[in-house]
Amino acid sequence: MSRSILLGVFDHFITPCYKFFMRKNIVGSNVRMIRERLGITQEELALRSGLTQGYINFLEHGKRGYSERSLEKIVNALGIQISRLFEEKTKEEPAIVAEQAIPYGKRRRIYDTIISLLEKLPAPVIDHYKILLEAEVEIRNGGSVDRQEKS
Repeated sequence: MSRSILLGVFDHFITPCYKFFMRKNIVGSNVRMIRERLGITQEELALRSGLTQGYINFLEHGKRGYSERSLEKIVNALGIQISRLFEEKTKEEPAIVAEQAIPYGKRRRIYDTIISLLEKLPAPVIDHYKILLEAEVEIRNGGSVDRQEKS
């Protein structure tokens, strides 16, 4: 007697209790809703959490499974309790007006990390990221870029 077992692509990574939340994409929907309420992009969440933007995108759209470790990184980056990701309907929260303050000295470590990573990349890749960063600065400044920053 043969028994057919249908396994999802990520079944071997996911414990049974999480499968319910994946099927309804509760976790992904909550990640997206909380991220948007905080006013951050998938790219920024990826940078804060140490995950890739593609992973964040797939998670939000229910196309990718998750592990406890990846969820831990996400909740630390968002500054929330992990239980918030499993709530079927997240409670309404007031809009956040100011960005989260970065503790003194932490930004310097981030800059040092970015510089050390950039030093390992080929020049064309660095030029590409420079263009992207300049575009981001221009967007955040409402279209006005200081000419000294462009050089």
